[in-house]
Amino acid sequence: MRTLETLLKMARRDVEGLSIEVSNAWSTRQQIVQEKQNCDAAIAVESALAGDSPLGAYGFGAFLNRQKLRQTELDEAQELAESAHQELKNALAEAYTEVKRLEHLLNQEKIRARIEAEKAEQAVFDERSSQMHNRA
Repeated sequence: MRTLETLLKMARRDVEGLSIEVSNAWSTRQQIVQEKQNCDAAIAVESALAGDSPLGAYGFGAFLNRQKLRQTELDEAQELAESAHQELKNALAEAYTEVKRLEHLLNQEKIRARIEAEKAEQAVFDERSSQMHNRA
């Protein structure tokens, strides 16, 4: 039974660790989404500024190309972050299932031990009863 309790503690620790990792992965994904929104806003601002002067329009092309490259990099990073998040969620679900399985096994073990103790106690009572009957 000690082994099950130890395994259960380890599984719970794994669930806690995976929960933190899932949260971190989601946070990373949100940061990437925020960065993409910032890029879109920067493009809109630079577009408005570039429309006022011919030199601004000249520099805007290079800026736009750089931002498109940045958007592509962010899209790839977002896909990676989302896949990592999904993998971590799946691992967390498996770890949680393992915790529940171990809890169930531990509960069954405790019930089994209680039943054995009750049987042993009943055997002692039966023995005492038969001894008392034989005296009479």
